[in-house]
Amino acid sequence: MDEFALWRLTAQNDSTLHLRRGFLPFVLFMASGKGLKGLVMGNERSIDWRSAIRAGVYPVAFTAKMAGLPASTVTSWFRKTGGGRLPPAILTPFDEMDGPLLVPFLGLVEARFVAHFRMHGLSLQTIRKVAGKLRADYHFDHPFAKGRFRTDGKNVMMEFAADDGERRLLDIMTDELAFPSVVEPSLFDTVVYIEDVAATLHPLGEFPRVVIDPRFAFGRPVVENGHVPTETLAAAFLAEGNVEAVADWHGTDVESVTQAIGFEQRIAA
Repeated sequence: MDEFALWRLTAQNDSTLHLRRGFLPFVLFMASGKGLKGLVMGNERSIDWRSAIRAGVYPVAFTAKMAGLPASTVTSWFRKTGGGRLPPAILTPFDEMDGPLLVPFLGLVEARFVAHFRMHGLSLQTIRKVAGKLRADYHFDHPFAKGRFRTDGKNVMMEFAADDGERRLLDIMTDELAFPSVVEPSLFDTVVYIEDVAATLHPLGEFPRVVIDPRFAFGRPVVENGHVPTETLAAAFLAEGNVEAVADWHGTDVESVTQAIGFEQRIAA
C-alpha cells in the first residue's frame, strides 16, 4: 500500500480530519448568526460572529495540532490556575461557550509561542506571569502575537530596536536589559507581522508554501499560490490521482499541491 493510499485509509477514521472537514460549515453557520443560540452558558454577552470569523476562529483540537501537543495540554493554557491566582497563558473571547474550546487566530499564534517556550525549558508558571504582566502593561489581549519574544529557558525577553539600531533584549519581569549567554532559535520567521501584529502563520516549517491567514478561506490552511485550501487540494488529489491535473484545475503549481498533500497527511497522523 503506497503512502497516499495509507493516508486515505487513515483519513477515513481520523476524528481530527472529520473536525477539519466540518470547519467551513461551522464558520458559515456561526457567521450567519444562527449558530450562537444555545452556545452561551449563563451569560448575555453578545458576540459578533461575522467579525470573529473574519479574524479567525479555530477549534482547540486544531490549535493543538499546530502546537504539536495534546489538546488537553493546550486547553489548560486558556484556564486560570493556582486557585485563580495565576492568569491564563492565553486568552480567548469564547471561553464561556458550551462544547469544545474555540480559539482566535492570535490565540493560535500564541499557542505556538507558548509551546516553543515550554520546549526550551520555561515553566508554565513563568509564562502565565509574563503573559499577565504584558497584558496589563500593553493593554493587548494577545501579547505573544504582537511583540518579538525570546527565552533562555528561565526568563522571557522582548526583542526591540535600540536608538543605535542594534537589537536589544528586555527582561519582561524586571523591565531591565537582559544579556543572556544563550537564547533559543526564534519563531519570527514563521510569522508575518502587519503593524507589529501577527497576520499570517506558516504552521509547519517543512511545508513553507502552506499558510494560515484569516483573510483567506475563513482562516483555513491554504497554499500561498492561489490561496487554495490544503484540504481542497488533498481531496482533489485523492479523486484525480494526478498532481499536475490538480494544480492546473485549481490555478496553482505542482509544488504547492505536493506540500498541501503532505501537510494534510501530517495533521491527520
